[in-house]
Amino acid sequence: MTQYRVEHLDLSTRIEISLKMVMSSAERGWGWVTEMAAAYGVSRQTFYDLRDKLRSVLVKALQPQAPGPKAESQALEVDGEYIRWATTVLAMLKGSTRDIQLGLELLYGVGRSVGFISETVNAVGESAATYNGQLCPEQPVLGEADEVFQGMKPCFTVVDGQSFMVLNLSAEADRSGATWAKTFQQLTERGVEFQDIVSDNAGGIRAGLQKAGLGAVWRLDVFHVLHDGHRVRQKLENAAYRAMRQAECAEAYAAQQAERAGRVGRPRQATPPVSETVQQQDLAIEQFDLWTWLLSEVRFALEPVHGYRINDSATARETLVVASDLMQQLDHPDITAFAASLLRNLDILLDPLRWLELQVTDWQQTLCPDDEALIMYACRCPDVAVDDLPEQLHLAAQAYEQALALFHRASSHAESFHSWLRPYLVIHRTLPDWLLPLATLFWNHHAFQRGMRAGHSAVALAGIDDPPSLQTVLRQVYHMAFGEEIRPMAV
Repeated sequence: MTQYRVEHLDLSTRIEISLKMVMSSAERGWGWVTEMAAAYGVSRQTFYDLRDKLRSVLVKALQPQAPGPKAESQALEVDGEYIRWATTVLAMLKGSTRDIQLGLELLYGVGRSVGFISETVNAVGESAATYNGQLCPEQPVLGEADEVFQGMKPCFTVVDGQSFMVLNLSAEADRSGATWAKTFQQLTERGVEFQDIVSDNAGGIRAGLQKAGLGAVWRLDVFHVLHDGHRVRQKLENAAYRAMRQAECAEAYAAQQAERAGRVGRPRQATPPVSETVQQQDLAIEQFDLWTWLLSEVRFALEPVHGYRINDSATARETLVVASDLMQQLDHPDITAFAASLLRNLDILLDPLRWLELQVTDWQQTLCPDDEALIMYACRCPDVAVDDLPEQLHLAAQAYEQALALFHRASSHAESFHSWLRPYLVIHRTLPDWLLPLATLFWNHHAFQRGMRAGHSAVALAGIDDPPSLQTVLRQVYHMAFGEEIRPMAV
């Protein structure tokens, strides 16, 4: 327990001295301060300091106050133990309205109604939507458009493939071309300039691009094409394992029939002849192996770089045509459908490769194969910078690096964002008006912790000048909603 420096001058004695000191000299008696200071072994100034402290307390307590009930104010000490307590509580919360209510009670000991919480988050969500609508990347956008559904209601997502900035996240009534056209037009009016837009084969997105008249190139998402191929691969793999199990059962049944003594227990179920099951097993395994090889060839043909050279689109076309013909010879309905889809979208799939060739054609004519291989090595190796190359290769290396950075033919960023968003949609089960704006605000301003974007936020990578931190922008949005300034609690 904390003790006074002068122990014999305890609290009750100090109170009596202070009350005596606020009296006038005539009331307490001349020479009283000198006598008492000598008696307690302290200076006279100690008595006057006690008087001043009591006067300040009395002035604060007795000065005129505003009428009406006084607001309750409780100070919260945020120390190490409270941080551990907050960490424990936050680990159990999911972010729903009921969980927010519980979190307020556990962390701060206050009770708030569901209506109060809904009113608060709706106001902040409206301010966040206004703020998000004012953000615009300073560089051409590699657009990725996709749809995610919650309760049979579509959400339109548009992401920048370079900065990973979410440009649009909105709940819509339908997924028609007119609705998508309206979304693209709003982004254009905001100042967003699309270099290209990648999406799956959804008819609404393609129709919306045509109606909006953006002039941006549409590209088919290669990820979805290859994903369909992997689904076929999984089916063939399961069929091969079933055929192997059936062949094992047939061999065991044949061995049992050949034994003189009967097998103890229930007799094995009759199976087709061993030769027939083994033939089906070999056919299923061969079909799976051939499909795996053909799918890898299709994927390799669509890669932008082969070794240390830009992929040739003409060679890629020949490879895809031959692979499609071989797929149709496997005589499997799923493989035949995939081959037909591959041929139908052949030109669309090869458009990114042709674009990449056009970007570097002039430089390829002036470079020898060794110099081009050196440039490609510098562009693909993170430990080698373009400035480390010989000076005569700097311009060509910059052109190659920019072309590869703008090579865009997948909507993987939109898919990754949806995987991050999906738990929020599952928790709320519906789409409250405040959820999507706040999710967009958080994603665009939080700093990535891993990967090549580590330490940077999406708005910073989008080229926006002096982007605010997540804490700053949250306080700004709160001020827009309620007109009050919020400062972070000091620890």
